[in-house]
Amino acid sequence: RKRKGACSSGRVFELLDSGRALATKLRALALSGPFEPGPLRQLPDESVDQEFGNVTMSMDFREGGGGGRSLHKMCDQLDIRGVPYVVRELKIADYIFFVGEKLAPVLIERKTADDVAGSLHDGRWERQQRSMRKAQYVLGGGSARRCQICYIIEGDASKRTVHGGNVGRRTWFQSVDDVENAIAKLPSLGFSVMRSKSTLDTIGILAKVAQDVSWKVNNGNVDVLYSYEQFLSRVKKVGEDKGDPPTDREHQNPAPPVVVNTNFMPNASNAATAAAAAAAAASNVRDDDATFSPQRSASPGGHGSDDDTQQQQNINAEQVAQLKKLSMARLKEMLKERYEKTGGKKEELISRLLKPRKPEILILRARRKEYVPKVPSSNAALMIALLLNHTPGTQGLTKERLMVQAEETGVSKESMSGDGSSFYDGWSGMKQLQEAIQPL
Repeated sequence: RKRKGACSSGRVFELLDSGRALATKLRALALSGPFEPGPLRQLPDESVDQEFGNVTMSMDFREGGGGGRSLHKMCDQLDIRGVPYVVRELKIADYIFFVGEKLAPVLIERKTADDVAGSLHDGRWERQQRSMRKAQYVLGGGSARRCQICYIIEGDASKRTVHGGNVGRRTWFQSVDDVENAIAKLPSLGFSVMRSKSTLDTIGILAKVAQDVSWKVNNGNVDVLYSYEQFLSRVKKVGEDKGDPPTDREHQNPAPPVVVNTNFMPNASNAATAAAAAAAAASNVRDDDATFSPQRSASPGGHGSDDDTQQQQNINAEQVAQLKKLSMARLKEMLKERYEKTGGKKEELISRLLKPRKPEILILRARRKEYVPKVPSSNAALMIALLLNHTPGTQGLTKERLMVQAEETGVSKESMSGDGSSFYDGWSGMKQLQEAIQPL
């Protein structure tokens, strides 16, 4: 107060007694070092959604590049979804789940396409997998390995290339094929894989995993035995051989904790598989009438084992063969029912029928001659989220909540939060929606 003249604006700021007391506590906490992971919940609200029960997710403090980069954005998204969480220093995995004070048998490692390339270059890729398999041995009851170890692979490696065609950095010398091949081998090494388009999509997956853990606990389908300190102590005593890749088929190609929607996720291998199947079937089928029953992919996302890839090729070939037997009139009738374009050659009609069906809520709008955006697109995701989650005449949704719900529809080809290389995100299409639909 006595040195107002030292400030050109004439304003000064003073720390009050209450602020000093809080600063003293914060300083003492900072000097005490990082906290051990535990069940302390970190939520902006006073209550916890029943769907999360007694489950708390612990997230490594280096996630998203740490507090100086995107960690706070990830925390904001967890707050929006109401996920109970804490940020701590984790020795193994990026995400773990507590039931009360005990650790649930689920370990998740998150990697962007760039992270995979960097890990392959410096050797972390194999070291982290070995550590997680040893942890699985401890949490999963020994050789039974009843513990899920998972990778969330975020983003598309083909969109993260630099000069020379390498992913991430040129000096890492990792091509798109190197990265995708390493990811494709994970199931045979004992890991399940969940693909996500962006950080926003990843947070949605983590929220579903937390709900799944809570459901399993309530139904007695999961054993929680150790605190975090006990867990680390036992991992240190486990022999190195427990970190070796599994040789028993029962421990290979595990299912992920939750099902991830990959219908509209860009995937070059799916397109290539479908094209190969079409070419193989085109030469030896005749133009008779037949019935067509679409089947789901055996390996959504196209990143499963070699057996899954072969099975997918067989399914696509069978679908193409069935459709080739139909007349042009029948194919156009099927496309018209799905409100797809009906013009073009027979191969083009078949290609459209092999794509995922549009959401029924948009097909109903099209039948009523109402505006329907292109699918997949951010506009379609925003429209579906509004139609499903907002009742006319009630209070509207916030932008943040709407973006989260639009991401969860899985209808956007790209992530609603953008890919990080562009200023624009999924919200950029809102103006077009407002012009097309006046009530918005």
